[in-house]
Amino acid sequence: MKEKTSESSAKKAAVLPAAGIGDALLMMIASARLLDLGYEVTTFHPALIQLQSWFPKHRFASAPSLEQFPGFFSSYDLVIAENDNSQKIRTLIELRAQKKVEYLSIFYPSYELHKHAPLDPLDQVFNSDLPMASNIAEASKNLLLLSYGSKENALLPPEELHHRRFIKQVVIHPTSSTASKNWSRDKFFSLAKQLHKRGYSPLFAVSKTERGAWLDAEAKGFILPLFDSLDQLARCVFESGFMIGNDSLVGHLASNLLVPTLIIADNVKRMNLWRPDWLPGRVVTPPSWIPNCKGLRWREQHWQTWISPSRVLKEFIKLTI
Repeated sequence: MKEKTSESSAKKAAVLPAAGIGDALLMMIASARLLDLGYEVTTFHPALIQLQSWFPKHRFASAPSLEQFPGFFSSYDLVIAENDNSQKIRTLIELRAQKKVEYLSIFYPSYELHKHAPLDPLDQVFNSDLPMASNIAEASKNLLLLSYGSKENALLPPEELHHRRFIKQVVIHPTSSTASKNWSRDKFFSLAKQLHKRGYSPLFAVSKTERGAWLDAEAKGFILPLFDSLDQLARCVFESGFMIGNDSLVGHLASNLLVPTLIIADNVKRMNLWRPDWLPGRVVTPPSWIPNCKGLRWREQHWQTWISPSRVLKEFIKLTI
């Protein structure tokens, strides 16, 4: 990394997570390590601005347009970007090759030689057998030459909140950024009904734009709050006892807030990498004996069929012990 003279200001670092909010929370691990080292850090993700009060020491911003990248990021001493195979990443790699962004480290959740650019010495390739949080901690340690790795990302809940105050409240997050990753609506409702019978208070957490499609949850007698921001969602999760949902933002957020988490997902191999890992929870995936061979990908295409509400309830009970 560039050396600064004694007369110059603190070293500047930019962190660019992938588009997902879960990715942004995870890449805050790298931002926190940079801040620990005295960097002036900006994490470029528009949604994190809504969590500014939870990260009081950090600076957030939206990334500039691609056309502005050359002049904008050339002023940074270090740029760390999570690979998402986007034009943003391709542009940064081109700028590195042109020496317009000299110190760029790409964090690769997965890397394929035929698919991705040749690796630079600063690039970091993740171990698919470790969760993302652990991988980012290790990558930050290696890149920044630290003596230790840490998953701490400096998330600081507001003082007026009480952790898991409503211990019987279960946040159910039935949506995600990709419809194919979602367990079925009817099964979520069946699970909520079984939880209610056991004395729990299921709460369906969806975004403001999704709420209209989930009003039947309220009609069935379940809590369906109106969340105007990520801050409101985080406050609800922090004070709830448990969280159940698809592989998504809320699972990582709950784990980050040390709320026991159960994730329902389609693929055990993918979840080895993407499972929440601040507070390790439980993950339910389809049985491995279901055919998934080429031309007969039942497990991949119909994974929801093979996970019953009763099985999820059993895993949830294990989470509470």
